[in-house]
Amino acid sequence: MSVEEGGLVRWLKDVGLDDISLVGGKNASLGELMKLDGIQVPNGFAITTNAFKVFMEPLKKQVNAHLARLEADGYSNVTLLEEVSREIRELIEHEPFDKSFEQLIEDAFNGLERERNVAVRSSATAEDLPEASFAGQQDTFLNVSSLPDLLNKVRRCFSSLYTGRAMSYRHEMGFPEDQVSLSVGVQEMVRADWHGVSGVMFTIDTETGNENLILITPHKGLGEAIVQGEVKPDEIYVLRHSLRVIQNPLQFLADEHYASLAAQGLAIEEHYAKKHGRRVFMDIEWAQDGESKELFILQARPETIHSRKISYKRYFFVDEQEEREVLAKGRPVGMKVGHGVATVLKDVSQMDEFEEGQVLVTEMTNPDWEPIMKRASAIVTDQGGRTCHAAIVAREMGITCVVGTETGTKAIAKGAEVTVSCVEGDHGTVFSGYPKYDVEEINLDNIPRTRTQVMLNVGSPEKALASARLPQDGVGLARLEFIIASHIGQHPLYLMKLGQEEVFVDKLASGMSRIAGAFYPKPVIFRFSDFKTNEYANLIGGAGFEPKEENPMIGWRGASRYYDERYREAFKLECVAVKRVIERYGLDNTNVMVPFVRTPQEAEKVRRIIEDEGVKAGVYMMCEIPSNVILAKDFLPFFEGFSIGSNDLTQTTLGLDRDSALVSHLYDERNGAVTKLIADVIETCKSMGKKIGLCGQGPSDFPDFAEFLVKCGIDSFSVTPDVAVKTRLLVAEVEEKMQVTVPV
Repeated sequence: MSVEEGGLVRWLKDVGLDDISLVGGKNASLGELMKLDGIQVPNGFAITTNAFKVFMEPLKKQVNAHLARLEADGYSNVTLLEEVSREIRELIEHEPFDKSFEQLIEDAFNGLERERNVAVRSSATAEDLPEASFAGQQDTFLNVSSLPDLLNKVRRCFSSLYTGRAMSYRHEMGFPEDQVSLSVGVQEMVRADWHGVSGVMFTIDTETGNENLILITPHKGLGEAIVQGEVKPDEIYVLRHSLRVIQNPLQFLADEHYASLAAQGLAIEEHYAKKHGRRVFMDIEWAQDGESKELFILQARPETIHSRKISYKRYFFVDEQEEREVLAKGRPVGMKVGHGVATVLKDVSQMDEFEEGQVLVTEMTNPDWEPIMKRASAIVTDQGGRTCHAAIVAREMGITCVVGTETGTKAIAKGAEVTVSCVEGDHGTVFSGYPKYDVEEINLDNIPRTRTQVMLNVGSPEKALASARLPQDGVGLARLEFIIASHIGQHPLYLMKLGQEEVFVDKLASGMSRIAGAFYPKPVIFRFSDFKTNEYANLIGGAGFEPKEENPMIGWRGASRYYDERYREAFKLECVAVKRVIERYGLDNTNVMVPFVRTPQEAEKVRRIIEDEGVKAGVYMMCEIPSNVILAKDFLPFFEGFSIGSNDLTQTTLGLDRDSALVSHLYDERNGAVTKLIADVIETCKSMGKKIGLCGQGPSDFPDFAEFLVKCGIDSFSVTPDVAVKTRLLVAEVEEKMQVTVPV
């Protein structure tokens, strides 16, 4: 009898996505991948759903009787679910194979490269679909070396279709039991466990839905450890448009390997898009063989969250100044906030202790936990990264989740009221109590276009990916001092003294690239660092390089530092970082801005340094001192345009310290002196063909101020992400009233 006789066994290379009913989603996907040039997939064969149906025929009556008990109960009794699962699985695992079928499997097994063990994976017909992933529902077995062991593992794969978690999930997703079948895939092992690397790749950022960056999570050894949460994988970002790696801290693989993986990911994405007739982002498993060092694609499935094109929701704490006790921190999943009473469980056998709406706190989940997970208001784990089981399932179920806290089960008391937040950038946080938060749902399809551009102020690389999803025209202000303070923390001159200039440049360029990459190809303007002397002194090693000033606000800051012999070499490091962002990472949407330029002579000196360092970018200037307005025609030849810093311009025009409570009542950017300067400088820029924008909250806080700026013909506003939608709607209303023509 030949291997393919009777449709019971098929080589993977001979199947594709049109054969899901025969070989299941996983095997169909593997066969599809084998047809693509440049995609290397381990050889293997599929035991088909026909074989499963033939095998199950003698057991059909008994299995259906057990399933009827669940249907009558409505799948609500967890104890009954596990009892039915156990009884069905025992039936399957003790049922013998037909001898002729065993021979088919043996023939196919002998047709593989026998020096390698094999991986045995379940492949259900309702699996790896754009609507639902069924992640980890059925069993997988690695390093299977003999025929008897292979036959045993095939039976166990068959029986895993009836685990409690699998039956519960199918019921939850609306898949009838009589429409679900199972195939088994047998593939040559990729020896990632022997000096190899494995991981997961998403062709979209999993948390924010940002499409510009490809996320790769590698780790030494087998990928099962990542999914099971036993390890925290590294996180690599690759730019979609240039395939340049912008974050590679641990060097599991060289950049060119990640670039190769990303290119394969995009090729797979394009192929699946053609198959499905629409944009499909991909979730891809891969591994590097420890012996041959070859890269293999092990699985590819449609990403199931952002492919649904859900609307954008923004969660935010009402009182940002409120002191909140932090109980644990980890990796965020879901960009949401959840709260409830914490229940700390050591293992799944304690599931009866868990009540609907509680916060699940445990070391790590696996598919057996899913009946509990779907009832949780939030999930917190000690172990795992953003592609572990808990993260995958929580993301698909829409549940707030923080993974890899390390101390969550110890730091969070059972019965405590807690809030789990994933809206604060790169870290997920568990707070004590229920701090007040709100949520704003934004229908991105209904945001009007405007002539006046609405750009964003972005300081944190971690928040850039989410902010880029808002309706915006780029970044009008990205402060480098924010990246320096949070990602470097050391004074640049101190690092130079230690001979560690590259540390400063590399970390600064990495943070900048994440911002520019998130918004690509829209323009991003990075403002060179504008610390005051006291703020520089607070950086590690900074005190020895900074003078003490009575009033740092109007002291040695901005352009005055950049050409000064005492600081010029440090400023050049910022220029080197900018050059790297543009040339190494291919982010030609990068522009720079010079703050606090007091005289045209300073402008000339700084521009010369920037050019001497080979920075080929648009260079803008902050307009925040009356001299910038009065002598605008003398400043502008050195720059592509101005960005009005309304906070500092108000401060320097009215001669008041904006941080002083004693004179804060006088601070008003709508003061006649300030608005006259703004109107004048807009007119000057327009007459010289230069761009002019404004950074500040004024347009979003005061409709009359926004109307004034639009009437003056300002090109853009740059506001914080939390008011981006509000500002866009306000500007649209003003422009409609003024009958402003909006470019198509």
